[in-house]
Amino acid sequence: MTKKSIELSELPPEIQQLLVDKCDFITRRRLRASSSLMYQFVNSTKLFIPFVKIKELSNEGVLVKLTIKLFKDDYTLKFKKNQTGGTRICQDFRKEVLIENSNPLDEAVDWFRQMCLQKNVTIGQFQIDTNGDPKKLTEKLDGILSKSEISLKIKSIHCVGTESGDSMWKVMEYCDKRLLKEMKVETSNEDEIFELFGKLDEIVKNLEKIEINCLCDVSDENVLSLNASVISLKSENFTDGLVYNLIEKFTNRREDGSAFCIENSQKRNLDLEMIPPGFKETNSTNEYKEYRHQLIETNHPTVYIRVSEDRVRLQIGDTKKANFWNEDGRMYINAPEYDYDSSEYDAYDDFDDLESEYYGNPYASDPDYDLLDDRAFGESDFEDDEDEY
Repeated sequence: MTKKSIELSELPPEIQQLLVDKCDFITRRRLRASSSLMYQFVNSTKLFIPFVKIKELSNEGVLVKLTIKLFKDDYTLKFKKNQTGGTRICQDFRKEVLIENSNPLDEAVDWFRQMCLQKNVTIGQFQIDTNGDPKKLTEKLDGILSKSEISLKIKSIHCVGTESGDSMWKVMEYCDKRLLKEMKVETSNEDEIFELFGKLDEIVKNLEKIEINCLCDVSDENVLSLNASVISLKSENFTDGLVYNLIEKFTNRREDGSAFCIENSQKRNLDLEMIPPGFKETNSTNEYKEYRHQLIETNHPTVYIRVSEDRVRLQIGDTKKANFWNEDGRMYINAPEYDYDSSEYDAYDDFDDLESEYYGNPYASDPDYDLLDDRAFGESDFEDDEDEY
C-alpha cells in the first residue's frame, strides 16, 4: 500500500507555524519567497539574530554580517565600488553580483533593511563600525529607519569608530524602547567627548548596562539618575561626592551581578573618606586599595571595591556580568547571553577587506544556495505594503 505524501500547505496552520519555527535562517528565506501562504507564515514567526554588524571597509565598501551561531551560521556580504561606477556584491565562494549605476552604501543598507528591519526579527547586539565616513553611514541608516513603520528591534547597541555617538543616537531614536537594554560606545579619537545626556535621557536612564569607553560629558546628578546595574564611565570631572553616593546606591540596592567603574582621566587621587561606613580594607597593594562590605549570616552578596590612582570599581557578588580584577586593572564587561562571542574582539575583522573568506557557513558548498538568489534573499513577489518603506 502506497502512502500518500502530505504537502506542507495541507497541514493545519498551527503545525505549519511550528515547522517554520524550527527552520534555519536560509530555509526561512526560501519559504518566504515560495508562496503567499509561506510568506505569511514566515513573517509571523519570530526570528532572533544574536549579532548583526555593519562596518565600513577601507577600500570604499561596506560589510554586513549576520551571525546566528559562532563558527556555524555566519552570513556575510561585502558591497564594494565597481570600477565602472556600480556596486560589486561579494559573498563567500560565490560569483560576484554586479549592479550598475548603484552605490555600495545604498545597497548594503538596503540589504540590512530586507534582513533585519522586519516586524518578526529581533537582534541581540547591533554593532556599527564607522571608521570611514561616519556621517554617510549614519545618514543612510537614518533614512531607512525614519521611513519605516516598523521599529528596529534590538537589545544592545555597540557603536565603534569616529563620531560613534551620532550613530548611537540615530539608531536609538528608532528602536523599540521596550527591548533596548544596553549601549556601548568606543571611539578611535582620543579627544572626542561623548554626551551621555541631552538626546534621549529617558531611554538612557532605563537601560540595564551602559559602557562608554571614551571621555564622557556628564554631571554627578545625571550619573546618579541612571538605573543601570552595570555602568562604566570616564570623565575629567567626577568628584569624591559622586563616588560616595554611587557606592551607597549600589550597596543599598545590593543587586547580585551589578558593578560600576568610574574613571577620572586626570588621575587625581580620590579621598579615602569617600568610602562609606561598613567597608573594611582587605588585600591592598601599592597600586590600589581593596575594600569589602559583607553582611554576616545572610544570603546577601558581598560588595567589593577597588580604588586605584585613576578609577574606582565596585562589584557586588561573584558576578559574571563584570570582572575587573584583571592584570591591567581595567573593567571588562562580559558579553550578554545573546552575544555570539564572549570576547571584545571579532577574530574575523582582520579579513573583512579580503575578497572572500570562509566562516564555516554550512551553505557555502551548496550549489543551490546564494545569498542573492531570489528564492532565498530577494524581495518576494508576495510582499505587502507593510514591509515597504
